[in-house]
Amino acid sequence: MKLYHFALSGHAHRARLFISLLGIPHELVEVDLGSGAHKTAEFLALNPFGQVPVLDDDGTIIADSNAILVYLATKFGRTDWLPQDAKGAATVQRWLSVAAGDLAFGAAAARLITVFGAKFNPDDVIARAHVMLKRLEAHLARFKRQYATRSSSTPSTPSSEMVRRRS
Repeated sequence: MKLYHFALSGHAHRARLFISLLGIPHELVEVDLGSGAHKTAEFLALNPFGQVPVLDDDGTIIADSNAILVYLATKFGRTDWLPQDAKGAATVQRWLSVAAGDLAFGAAAARLITVFGAKFNPDDVIARAHVMLKRLEAHLARFKRQYATRSSSTPSTPSSEMVRRRS
């Protein structure tokens, strides 16, 4: 299994971290975005969008960090990460969508300005980041109140056994 990545890419980091958490043997292939390696014919054959990460699992090519997470969780039967019931799967999909939407166009875009000099309007990006982070804080506060007194786990609240398995 090969993961094509760039060390400073948040999306590539997400895929690399998940592979590591699952303990999957893999080869890392550095794609030098600064030199345009992601725009070469060879790389575009893997991902026509010219973006990292890309996973090559013995010829099965998966592009996009969220797609890679879903692929790996499904391939390795990790229902603790990707539940198979409708409610659990929808909850995971919701947060993957937040990562691809609100987070990407807010806090992650602010990081792109700082790390890569992206030409976004900093005031707009920071404002979007603050709105998303306030929503996330409110959700986490509700979540904490809702599950603080529960003795059993749900797919969205990992048990201590699940946390130990992930370590």
